[in-house]
Formats: sequence, C-alpha cells, structure tokens
Amino acid sequence: MKREIIGLSGQTLLKTLANNGLIDPESHRLEDIDACSAECEVHIAQEWLQKLPPASYDEQYVLKRNSRARILNKYARLGCQVVLTPELQGMVVAVPEPKPWDIP
Repeated sequence: MKREIIGLSGQTLLKTLANNGLIDPESHRLEDIDACSAECEVHIAQEWLQKLPPASYDEQYVLKRNSRARILNKYARLGCQVVLTPELQGMVVAVPEPKPWDIP
C-alpha cells in the first residue's frame, strides 16, 4: 500500500512514520540508536540514497546486527537516523513487514 505522508524538516523519519500511524511509537525510543531494533529499519528508494548523509558506523552495526544473514541491505537505513530536510521532499520509503523472529 502506498501512502503520502508529511513530515517536518528537522524531524526524524521514524518520528514522522509514528506520527502518521505507520509504526507503533510504543515500540521505539524514537531518537536513541542504542535502543534500535529491526523495527526501526526502513528501505530508501535508490534514487534518494545519495541525498542522505552516509550511515554512521553505529547505524551500520545496528542494521547488520538485526539482519538474520548479517548482510547489510544497501537500501536499509534506520528511520531514527534519517533527519528530514526540504531536499528530501518526495522521498520514497518502504517500511518492511516485521521479521518472524521479531514478533513476540
């Protein structure tokens, strides 16, 4: 299902997704990378990746840790680490379904 949502410049992508009901805000500490889980993972469309700053070492570590195969998906980012800017207006993002091992 495709939805268009609006976020505020300076706000994280994760907060925007939570504010629009696309993720459960109770399952996240919305700005704390140390508390990140697979639920923070989003997939950014290829044409938007170069408009984002590179993922930090900590972000890459969390993404690899949460991947069952320990292989980093090149489109994966943590929503809590993507800060919205005017240049990102129109960005296409996929919110993956929860992985079976992440569902209690």
